[in-house]
Amino acid sequence: MDQDLLKLLEQSGFTEKEARVYLALLELGQGTVTKISRLTELKRSIIYVILEGLIKRGYVSELPAKKINSYQAIDPSAILNQLKITAKNFSEMLPILRSLHNKGEKRPKITYCETKKGIWNIYEEINRSEKPFFISNYVRVEKCFPGSVEKWVSNVQKGIYRPEARHLIPSDSKNKEIAEKFLRLPVEQEIRTLGKLNNSQMDFTLYENKLAITSLEDKPFIVVIESEELVKSMRPIFELAWNKGKTLKK
Repeated sequence: MDQDLLKLLEQSGFTEKEARVYLALLELGQGTVTKISRLTELKRSIIYVILEGLIKRGYVSELPAKKINSYQAIDPSAILNQLKITAKNFSEMLPILRSLHNKGEKRPKITYCETKKGIWNIYEEINRSEKPFFISNYVRVEKCFPGSVEKWVSNVQKGIYRPEARHLIPSDSKNKEIAEKFLRLPVEQEIRTLGKLNNSQMDFTLYENKLAITSLEDKPFIVVIESEELVKSMRPIFELAWNKGKTLKK
């Protein structure tokens, strides 16, 4: 196999064995585990594991309606697109990452999840915290997690969640319609709208000593940074945005 191509794929996030399997499938067009094994000189048992991981990441697909399981590599442009998304996400969080630099001995704890289950688990943690401060687009949340708004409202009514929360949301009618449900809850909810959030691609939440940054676009992820110093630094920025918002009343 071309060693330069193997090295390029490894630099793009593939392991050496993943790169060999992916290149083998590109060369074959489509192939069975047996054919891949012959070309890569890897054991069949290892190839099955590698294929499962590549399928989950969207780089390989299994061909339907075949007597023997066959696989094909996704066009290499998918790798470039993923790298562009990663670079974009990193660029958006770069100011926050820079603010963490040289903070002395108190290093922040950073949690990263890129599965919907992982994101939802962190949402559950936030909903059980005291006085969270949301800068969120609830239409986007509902699109990613259908029924989540009604579930949140129901859990507050049942006393499962009891956050006295502040919500800064975009000013569009759909977000207002969702937010109006919050205003009818027995637990106090303060809601303001801000037109400048209409084009925002990410959600932010301050809770306890943590900052959560969420993207619910094509490749959802959430980053939670646990740092009292960071939260203290970010809260005035949240307050400035809050003060520019327009109060939504019952």
